[in-house]
Amino acid sequence: MPIQIADAYRNSVFAQLQTGLLFNLPVPDADHEQLPEGISLCMIVKNEERFLAECLDSIKDVVDEINIVDTGSTDRTVEIARSYGANIIFREWRNDFAWARNEALAMATKRWTLVLDADEELERESLGLLKSLRTTPAGLCAIYINIVNLISDATGSGTMSHRLIRLFPTTPILHYGGVIHESISRTDGGEMAAVLTPITILHKGYTNEMLVGRNKDSRNKPLISRAYEENGDDSFSLFNFGNSAICSGNVEMGVEVLERMLATAKEVKLYFPLAYLMLGQTYCEALGENEKALEIVDKGVEQFPKDAGLIFTKGQVLVKLGRIVEARELFEQALGLRERMAFTVMTDEEIFEWKIFYALAGTYERDNDFDRAIEYIDKALLNKPTSYHLQRAKAGFLENIGRFHDAEVAFRKLLELDKPRGQLEIVNYLLRRSRYAQAIAIVENEIDRSANSGLVAMLNVSAARGALYSGGGDPLPYLEAALRHAPGNGSALSLMEHVLTQRGDVVALERFHRDELLAPIFTPEDYARRSYRLLALNRAEEARSVAEDGLLIDQRNAELRFNSAIASLRLGDETRAAHDFSRVETLGGEVHAEAMRLRSRILLRQGDTAGALEAIRARLVTVSNNPEAILDSARTLAEAGARAEARALLEEHVAVDNRIALELAASMLQDGDLAGAGRIAAASLK
Repeated sequence: MPIQIADAYRNSVFAQLQTGLLFNLPVPDADHEQLPEGISLCMIVKNEERFLAECLDSIKDVVDEINIVDTGSTDRTVEIARSYGANIIFREWRNDFAWARNEALAMATKRWTLVLDADEELERESLGLLKSLRTTPAGLCAIYINIVNLISDATGSGTMSHRLIRLFPTTPILHYGGVIHESISRTDGGEMAAVLTPITILHKGYTNEMLVGRNKDSRNKPLISRAYEENGDDSFSLFNFGNSAICSGNVEMGVEVLERMLATAKEVKLYFPLAYLMLGQTYCEALGENEKALEIVDKGVEQFPKDAGLIFTKGQVLVKLGRIVEARELFEQALGLRERMAFTVMTDEEIFEWKIFYALAGTYERDNDFDRAIEYIDKALLNKPTSYHLQRAKAGFLENIGRFHDAEVAFRKLLELDKPRGQLEIVNYLLRRSRYAQAIAIVENEIDRSANSGLVAMLNVSAARGALYSGGGDPLPYLEAALRHAPGNGSALSLMEHVLTQRGDVVALERFHRDELLAPIFTPEDYARRSYRLLALNRAEEARSVAEDGLLIDQRNAELRFNSAIASLRLGDETRAAHDFSRVETLGGEVHAEAMRLRSRILLRQGDTAGALEAIRARLVTVSNNPEAILDSARTLAEAGARAEARALLEEHVAVDNRIALELAASMLQDGDLAGAGRIAAASLK
């Protein structure tokens, strides 16, 4: 039988691999009964008036019938479905997705069945392929469809695709199972055969805009728990339960379940790379156990050496561990695996569009090679030119290498992408360039007072800084305006405290400190300020609780993590404090350096010299081998009895400063190494 393929795909990779029917489907047995040619669309819906018309518009010219099970709509969903000539039946919801799917399948009369959700649309380029399938003979082999999820990410929007069986022969032998995350299988116990295709569906349900008001998480939680209870030994149920637990904040439970799934599975499944990836990211980002994260991801890469997502994740973990060169090599390797990802269960398309380029830029930033960093951020922007996130990174890189005109142009471009946030960036840039009058003028004349109150507050804080640094105005009116817009704004409160302290206004300062504890807090910076104040009042338990609440919003916030660790230290929980100090992000700068200093002291008290040395090295990287930091670290080691390690540290950095050489010489004298001490002392005086 000749190959049946739509013209648009005649020269594609998929077309070149065809040897039989369309999509390389196996030729069914001659006596296999063929239903009438055509495609039956089968859907389950409830209150989908927002999406349904766009879904049916995308598919109406391809399918031969539309079959819908409505489970209790109270909006215009049924009216919209009827306007497209849909066959509709009504069923009371039973908290069972497979049951509802099977009710819809029972309505199908054509040779092929297509399953869609209301917030999905058929990609226009796939119309020809689907039309070609209408007359293709059907056996028992199903078809994978590429589902591209439109998601909200750090740059504002993105895509992540995965492959699911959504197209299959219409036959009672194929049905759905599973109360949630339902999947198609054979009722006769036979193996479920399926082929990959380039047919693509666009899924809109994961953008921030679409998630508002849908509350899928609360609806799905009890169903996932039920699936776990009913199928606790099924790897797919374990995978879904573990994944759901992590996403809903129950990290320990999620990790335990996913690890059990991988340890007890009788055979390797296509979704295992996702389990390794989820575990690796969780250990790294949520638990701060980078070495454990690397161990997990390495196991995944060993099993799936061509999975770009795992390789990219391993690179991210290596960056956390400071192994920048190795990470860079992995990012480059992942770039070459895009075509391979078409054959995996899930692909984060944004890895290849911008994430790898952004990650590579970050590695060069760590090396202070901003020219290369800009080269890679430009590659990311080429694919995502409207990304505020990427444009802000480029502006920062340009400023770092002194290309101030180009930096200002880049910062001003942010105004086109997000005016209120862009104004804040421009104002702060002008302040860093000591152009105080221009910065203050923007705040006074150009900001939209009806914009986000937090942004308006921050703009007023910036104006206050300009007035304070320039000495040309009173910062208090700006700070008062900021606190009217956002009473708990951490930056405004910190600067107000500084101004009142500087002026010696004890009465105003006392009233200010009392009132700020009553203000509502919203942003991570607000939580950081509140936890700082509670620490100042020796209310360590409350301070830790507030810091932990803030970390739920931003788990990478260095000040929050540091404040939580300090609170634990004051509460006598050194183990927890050391762990939290280890999770302070390197980009935290001075906060990270201080965290590593305190962590090294705790670990030395606990007898973990190797861990303390690791913390000391992390501290010295952050402060660029500052002589005072080197001397302090060496003395800390010596005081803890680790004299050999202290001496080795001084020897390693002896060329940094003469004071280090003299300290090393003194240490050698104490150890009785007179010749060595003399040699070092003489060298330091040259």
